[in-house]
Amino acid sequence: MYQALYRKWRPRTFEEVVGQEHITTTLKNEMIQGKPAHAYLLMGSRGTGKTTCAKLIAKAVNCRNPVDGSPCGQCDCCRGVDNGSLVDVVEIDAASNNGVDNIRDLREEAVFLPNIAKYRVYIIDEAHMLSVGAVNALLKIMEEPPEHVIFILATTEVHKIPATIQSRCQRFDFKRIAPEVIRDRLLFIAGQEDMTLTEEAAALIARIADGGMRDALSLLDLCWAHAHDITVEAVSEAAGLVGQDYLFEIADAAGKDLEQAKAGLADAKADASEKDEAYQSALKAAQDAKDALDKAKADAVSATPEAIRAAEHAVRDATDAVSRAQAELDNANATLADAQSKLVAAQSAKDSADAVLVEAQQNKDAADAKAAAASAAYEKAKADLAAAEAGASGPEYDAAKQKVADAEAALAAARAVQSQCESELERAQSAAATAQTELNDAQASLSAKQQAAADAESGVNAAQSALDAANAGLDAAKQANADAISKLDAAKQAVKDAESAKAAADVELANAKAAKDTADASVTAAQQKVDEAQAKLDSADAQLKQGAIGFFRAMGAEDAANIILNAKYAGKTEVGNSKDATSLDNMLNAIKWMKSVNDYRKSVGLSELHVTYKLIAGAIADANYSDTVLDHARQYDFAENLAWNYGIDPSGQWIEQEKGFFDKATEALYGVTGLVGKDAYDFYAKNGVAINHWIADNCHWENGSSGTVGHYMNIINPELAVMGMATCTKGTMSGLQTQCYTAEISGWSGSGWNMNPISVDEYEQKLTSYINGLKNAKSALDVAKADLASKQQAAAGAATTVQQKQVAVDSAQAGVDAAKQGVADAQRAVDATKADVAAKQQGVTDAQTELDAAKSDLDAANAAVDTAKSTVQQKQVAFDAANAAVTAAQTKLDSAKADTAAKQQGVDDANADLAKFFQDVADAKKALDTAKSVHDAAAADQVEKVTVLAAAEQKADATARALADAQRAVDAAKADADVAADKLTGSQTDLDDAQSNLDILTGLAAKLAETQQREQDAVKAVNDTKAALDAAKADAIAAESLVSAAEQAKAQADAKLSKLNSIDAGAAIASGHDVNADDALNALFAAAVEARAKVAPAKAILDERQAAVDGLQPGYDAALAAYELAKSDRIAAEQKLSDKIARQEAEEAAKQQAAYTPKHLAGTDTAQPGSLAQTGDRAELIGETFAIGGTVLVAAGVFLDQKKRREQM
Repeated sequence: MYQALYRKWRPRTFEEVVGQEHITTTLKNEMIQGKPAHAYLLMGSRGTGKTTCAKLIAKAVNCRNPVDGSPCGQCDCCRGVDNGSLVDVVEIDAASNNGVDNIRDLREEAVFLPNIAKYRVYIIDEAHMLSVGAVNALLKIMEEPPEHVIFILATTEVHKIPATIQSRCQRFDFKRIAPEVIRDRLLFIAGQEDMTLTEEAAALIARIADGGMRDALSLLDLCWAHAHDITVEAVSEAAGLVGQDYLFEIADAAGKDLEQAKAGLADAKADASEKDEAYQSALKAAQDAKDALDKAKADAVSATPEAIRAAEHAVRDATDAVSRAQAELDNANATLADAQSKLVAAQSAKDSADAVLVEAQQNKDAADAKAAAASAAYEKAKADLAAAEAGASGPEYDAAKQKVADAEAALAAARAVQSQCESELERAQSAAATAQTELNDAQASLSAKQQAAADAESGVNAAQSALDAANAGLDAAKQANADAISKLDAAKQAVKDAESAKAAADVELANAKAAKDTADASVTAAQQKVDEAQAKLDSADAQLKQGAIGFFRAMGAEDAANIILNAKYAGKTEVGNSKDATSLDNMLNAIKWMKSVNDYRKSVGLSELHVTYKLIAGAIADANYSDTVLDHARQYDFAENLAWNYGIDPSGQWIEQEKGFFDKATEALYGVTGLVGKDAYDFYAKNGVAINHWIADNCHWENGSSGTVGHYMNIINPELAVMGMATCTKGTMSGLQTQCYTAEISGWSGSGWNMNPISVDEYEQKLTSYINGLKNAKSALDVAKADLASKQQAAAGAATTVQQKQVAVDSAQAGVDAAKQGVADAQRAVDATKADVAAKQQGVTDAQTELDAAKSDLDAANAAVDTAKSTVQQKQVAFDAANAAVTAAQTKLDSAKADTAAKQQGVDDANADLAKFFQDVADAKKALDTAKSVHDAAAADQVEKVTVLAAAEQKADATARALADAQRAVDAAKADADVAADKLTGSQTDLDDAQSNLDILTGLAAKLAETQQREQDAVKAVNDTKAALDAAKADAIAAESLVSAAEQAKAQADAKLSKLNSIDAGAAIASGHDVNADDALNALFAAAVEARAKVAPAKAILDERQAAVDGLQPGYDAALAAYELAKSDRIAAEQKLSDKIARQEAEEAAKQQAAYTPKHLAGTDTAQPGSLAQTGDRAELIGETFAIGGTVLVAAGVFLDQKKRREQM
């Protein structure tokens, strides 16, 4: 099926869109950069490419294989947009889908991700048609659009789009496409479609399209259907354009009425005289333009600005002459059309008058024949009456006869009166006709005078336009003079500026030299920073291996470091071992378990615990010990929990399971459930003995050993304020990791464990910053080196700047010289423009004289119009009076006719009386009366027809004269129109010549400007290449500096490496020192010697402790058996103790309101070496073993009671 050209040739890429490069370039760059806007507003007139660009955007953002920002057109997304099958691109016609429900449906759909494409694109055409509710609904989603949605709004009436919508869109204004661009596109398409299209026809289509490419292609389609060879004539026919000749024919046929025909002739003559004067003026202007053209051609070699301005002035004069000639032609054509209209009306009136004359003559002839016949019949009736009367006699007859005679006499008198009235009416009608003619003549004269006044006013307007043009020329000349003066002032200022620039350049050169000195000093400082960063890097590795020791010392916590180094079991600690509790990684790992403890405390309404460096150090020392022995180290006096597992959260051991034991005990013993936090701890403080015994009897770990709650109480103790935590991952015992939790009660400072507390987060930040600082030492060195390189480059740049500033000083001096030359040139231009102002001033004076003359003519014409208006008013009064006389005469005639009818009735009555005597006489009399009536009527009709005939003859003569006058007016108007047309042709030719000359001069001037620009470009290119050369030289100098610095650094590195290679590590470790090693290495050698010295004593102590453990094993087994046997007796004894404690609680509460002491702890002692105190349970057990999820775990707890602590204080 055939596809319309505008659809077939719709652009497929941004490059194919013509006339909108300012838009397509921006859109392509957005697509290349992958930064499409979330909303676009495309506005412009129809057919300029809005919908095309909207579809290109939709394809480009979703294209699988974009090409330089444009869609490929081949992938499934591009083809889907083209054929409308891609569901992710939705086109909405807002003209028919403008309701709020439509937009709400869109909003609900937009939140879903695209089905196929990357973006869901909504193209809303005619967006200005959206209702207020729809706009508000759309605004909501445009304020916070999903990332996968793009809106494209297209409109031809952007002023109807609310500002709130516009402000959220990227707006593009599509301009009307230039005719030459449309023409070239049409010629290209015609070549591709194998159609013949002339360039002139393409240009005509482009003009008709009025900037719309779609309209142009649609018209081309129409023309192609009309004719295969598309010419200007074919385009005119297909588009329905009216030819010029037909327009003239219509103008010639226009007209309005007969009365203006005579006035048209006079107007045409007066107009011809005025047009002749205008023609002479146009000839003079044309000659002036010709002279200007000749002078411009003579001066074309130089093509100075003065010559171009003279040529432009000649073009304007010739254009004015063409405009005046065109106006004269238009006036002449209008006059001709008016005269022709009056001629047609006069001919019509002549034909009508002739027809009336013929009819009047025929009516008169018929009236004459009828009057002759009536006269003969009347004579015969009188003879018959005389014969009848001869046979009649007697007095009654005489009386009846006398009555008839009297009635007839009265009838005759009445008829005489009627005849007189008819004559008066005819005279009145004739006077009215004369008054009508005089009124028409007066009105025609008024129209002529009014036309003359209008022509005079046109002359005034033309003169005023000429004066305005002259004033404009004068203003332009004055402006040119002012511009020249301004340029002179600017040139003078340029001299001052150039001299100031020279001074400034001198200052900048001095500043550049100072900046170079500063840059050189910065290089020296940067080199020093590099040396310092290198030294820090050399010591960072040693600090990392120091682990917690290095961290505590860096934090100023030397006492914490000493706790680890001077611990009772310091031999268990291996500083530098990555799995030791002192390693920084294990310190970081322990933080998450401390956070877990605080999370639980917060969940049960307890305050978070802070940390101290000393508690962490104690936990580290104990964790390293307990990694080798399933027992507490008991090196320090703080509360402690231990856990052995495979790296899981110990809270499951310390909290979840033991809390389960505690909850079961409180429910079984007291019926109490749901105790947590402080409530649970306080309840345990009161009832701990009974709870411990019940748990020991009824709760067991998975290995069968009795349950405990000491670890749980150490977690929820409300009096605790600070804690520590450590993790040892060496896995000495079956690969188990050791986790040690330490805690201290608020206010206790016997050993200073709770001094200087910080939050867990702060501790984590400090530790992390410390580790990162050590690990970033290499980065710091790189930064310092980069800074050194930058400073070296800056120094090289400063040197280059000095050279450039010297060049700038030289250039500034050249600018001073050039500016002084510019002053001389500007002065010459001022002199030239001053002379031009004087010439333009004379032109204004001449134009003012012509305007004054035209105004005088207008005043005379207006006076004539006023006189003619007065005459028309007088004739109108006379005409109204004549019409009134006709009306009065008609009324009088009507009355006379009524009287005649009454008298006729009297005659009829008298004849009836007479008829009673003699029927024959009566019949004769009646016949006589009838004949007389017919005779009288015929005679009256004959007189009337004669009068009508005379009036018709008079009117026929008048219309014949008017027709002749109208024909002469038409002939004169045609002659004037021909003269005006010839004058217009001549003026147009002169204008074309003047324009051609101007084009030549401006072309030469443009070429000169182009040459000057090329020269300037060449100078700039020299300067640019010189600057590039200088920059290259500076880069070479900088590169040489970098090479020198690199060689120096390599020499330093080689020397340092040589020294390191010369070190005998074995001898250094043995002696603790090497002359070729730096202080950091010698410190490590000394530490190695010290560590080696400690190995043998530590091994001896380890062997001794292991032997002690082996010796205690049989005693442990016996004690465990004894414990099992004595359990029942112990329960009874502890129950008695619990009862006694309950009785003493009231007394103790009153004594110790300020400081609460759990009763079940009041009599306990500090755990002794070799025994393990289990949170109030004084049984001597080494440890508790239990399993969680199949993993064997061991936990232990130590609780130092408050009483003992206070004694130590």
